[in-house]
Amino acid sequence: MHGLISLYQNNIRYLILLLLLSLSVPQTNAQQVIWANKNNLDKRTDFTKVIGQNRFGVFVLKHKNSTFRRYFILEQFDKKMNLLKSKTFKIPGGELEKIVVTENQVVYFTKVYGKGFFYTLRMQTIDSSMNESAPQTIVNSESFNNETINFRIEYTHKKDKFLIWYMLEEGEKTKIVYHLCSVNNYIKQGENIIESNLSEIYVGDAAIDDSANLFIFYSKSERFRSKNSEDFFHYVYGYNLNSGKVLNQLINNTETYVSSYKIAYNYSNNTVTAIGFHGLDNEDENKGYFSVIVDCSQLNVRQTVFKDFDRKIVSQIIGAKNEKNGDQLSKFKIKKLIPKIDGGILIIAERSYVTTQSEIFYVNGIPQSSYAKIFNNDEVLLLSTDSTGNTLWTDVIIKNQSTVNDGGYYNGIIVMVNDDQINILYNDKLNANADIIQVSYQPNGEHTKKILLNNDQYYALVIPAEYNQVTSNSIVIPINQNRDFTYIKLLY
Repeated sequence: MHGLISLYQNNIRYLILLLLLSLSVPQTNAQQVIWANKNNLDKRTDFTKVIGQNRFGVFVLKHKNSTFRRYFILEQFDKKMNLLKSKTFKIPGGELEKIVVTENQVVYFTKVYGKGFFYTLRMQTIDSSMNESAPQTIVNSESFNNETINFRIEYTHKKDKFLIWYMLEEGEKTKIVYHLCSVNNYIKQGENIIESNLSEIYVGDAAIDDSANLFIFYSKSERFRSKNSEDFFHYVYGYNLNSGKVLNQLINNTETYVSSYKIAYNYSNNTVTAIGFHGLDNEDENKGYFSVIVDCSQLNVRQTVFKDFDRKIVSQIIGAKNEKNGDQLSKFKIKKLIPKIDGGILIIAERSYVTTQSEIFYVNGIPQSSYAKIFNNDEVLLLSTDSTGNTLWTDVIIKNQSTVNDGGYYNGIIVMVNDDQINILYNDKLNANADIIQVSYQPNGEHTKKILLNNDQYYALVIPAEYNQVTSNSIVIPINQNRDFTYIKLLY
């Protein structure tokens, strides 16, 4: 699912599939919409996450909350979203760390707690009949010394290798320990040192390439609560597991704030690109973006650029008067990086923030206070770069979503990537009758906007935090239809 690169190249079979589906599935212009049968869905849980699809069907993860402690529920649907099986998997004394749908099975990792600072990480598989394998211990706690371990698990785009890594204190330094495995075999383990104290490091994002080499985007500071840019240093780190070669590249100066950064691997040209926003006045300011492109085979920085946003786009978002006064964008968060086959990146960001509102009211003449959290998800910014990090085109989707005390459950966007376009979906006018809107972008920035599902007919709201793109041309979205929970599958 990286970029505009197809996971499936057989266009003839794809066209035949669309023709067959069009005979039996309701159409919404260029998409087919498949609705799950609400009568057989499990309603015992509150948290749902679509995790993927393979040749045995679509898999959905469920739990009473997002902690996934002691157990998890896995549901299996056929490709037309009919529920086939539902099973509870118990995790005595532990919690789910990662679950991945591969071509032939589901792979999951659990962190099991012992006495004190005792942690074990185990790997298991689930087959098409929902039978689980015996647990394989990947990490035990022999080297842990009064440290709470935060396991990180990355996997290659083919999902054939898994890199489990974590950080430990090593005097005044930080030790990165890794364990590399496949579904069937434990491959190797190793470690490397970062010349900083563990308490001074915050890992923002990570990725691995096809050879499972590790790339990290991290921040270093002795005072993380500081509001001064000179107290923060931001690095792109790379580690070649075979040669031991290390890259540790500083990307900002002491006058630059860096925010909302992500890192992505492009398997079409074997590069890793680190993208983030920068500002000068404060950490919320988004004056522009930076791009750091790393050659994975040579483990060196190929290109670094810092660019300001086009002032026409700034004016479109904050208004012409504020733009003329020199104001900048603010509070944009990168939602997704989409590597492109030409070596560039499509950045999709959304202006999102939380505010607190207080209100005074009187009960029997005595003043009382109430507080409400307001979740705001506003404009969507799209920015396409070339293979050197320079801007090709920029666009903005104007939307305003604001909800109170709900965690922003129906706020945000859904991103669907296929061969020839990017589709962005969201709920429109959450405080009124909400249509589901779709904006479709071509690689050159041309786009169209339409109502995907009309509220008058469907009474539906998508749940952006729980969706997943399950193939190169389909996406499964949890949805609230007329106050009842179900799923839709969109085929493009």
